[in-house]
Amino acid sequence: PHPRTLALIQELGGKMHMASREYEEATSTFFQAFKSYDEAGDPSRLRCLKYLVMASMLHASTINPFDSQEARPYRDDPEIVAMTNLVHAFHNNEIQKFESILKKNTSSGGAGGGGRRFMDDEFVREHVEDLLRTIRTQVLRRVIRPYTRISLHAIAQELNDIPLIDVENLLVSLILEGTLQGQIDQVQGVLLKTKEIGGVSSSSSDNNGNGPSKSSGSTTSTGGGSTTRMANNSSFSSNTNNNPKLQAMEELANALETVSTSIAAMRMKEPHHHGASHHMRGMVH
Repeated sequence: PHPRTLALIQELGGKMHMASREYEEATSTFFQAFKSYDEAGDPSRLRCLKYLVMASMLHASTINPFDSQEARPYRDDPEIVAMTNLVHAFHNNEIQKFESILKKNTSSGGAGGGGRRFMDDEFVREHVEDLLRTIRTQVLRRVIRPYTRISLHAIAQELNDIPLIDVENLLVSLILEGTLQGQIDQVQGVLLKTKEIGGVSSSSSDNNGNGPSKSSGSTTSTGGGSTTRMANNSSFSSNTNNNPKLQAMEELANALETVSTSIAAMRMKEPHHHGASHHMRGMVH
């Protein structure tokens, strides 16, 4: 098929992966779509490059997409420069700068780098909350790593003064995912870690564990009653499969592929006579 047709199919595939939160696969697919658009000389390559950068951040990849030979020439493009600054802030955990760039590129914000604001794109807007959650999670992990006991207020300050309820939600999600073992003492407003992220067990009750909430050495139960918010891995389940919307998108992708094949075959038949056309028709289906 023509590179532009292939790019459209690949872009749709990338969006399907994003809907399924398969960010690594989305990054790879958007990169292929970007290269196809670039080969076709289609300006849609810039739109697809934005999606590639966004998927890369959601995947929490340490690789900057603009380091690639194909994307490097576009990093200073007026339409892309804001995205270049965004990914730089992301990789450096500069959360204040990251959120500032997002605000400047909203429809009500300032002129994001002199070009089109990337937040004007509906697909980008749909994933802004996930982007914020990803960088906040990165910064949160760095902040709590040295401690077995830390106040939620201190964490909120490091996360650009977000509400305490948002801090709690981030911590609970990490506990449910199994990347953090600990308890949230809602009375004293502290996180009591019982295990480092990806590290060795360390009971938080041995480090300033005084107060109304008792921290046991186990992460599967607690004696703190209503004063402690606790979560464990067994209560977490993901229901990304059997999604009717995703199934419909897959069917649409298959239909697009069929249409693109038919169009390509029709274009091949145009210069030929009816006899050749009849022969080609037999080969197509």
